[in-house]
Amino acid sequence: MTDVATKPRPGTSLRGFSAPLILLGGLVIVPIGLALLTTGYEAPDDAASVRMAFASVAGATVAIITVLGLLVDRIVRRAGLSTIAIFAVIALVVVPWQLSAVSRTADLLLTRLAL
Repeated sequence: MTDVATKPRPGTSLRGFSAPLILLGGLVIVPIGLALLTTGYEAPDDAASVRMAFASVAGATVAIITVLGLLVDRIVRRAGLSTIAIFAVIALVVVPWQLSAVSRTADLLLTRLAL
């Protein structure tokens, strides 16, 4: 007799990590970590401005890949329609938001470099 209560439902975790934990890491922890690692605490020169811009774009890329990856994972694993809808809504919010962040970062970099 198998113990159903101890086994996770199919499609609820990705290699041992839960979807909320992956979302938290991909949307908050990694982008903030990249920003903190590349932020200088003195007046930024051109190299520091480029470094911060690349970190911002990398953080946005990680966020986009995270939400789209989780959405595709839920579709492939044939999760419930409500779960797929939730991840689709999250993706529809995060992807345009992050793409606009990349655009703002490009504008800020051009301003800082005085181009």
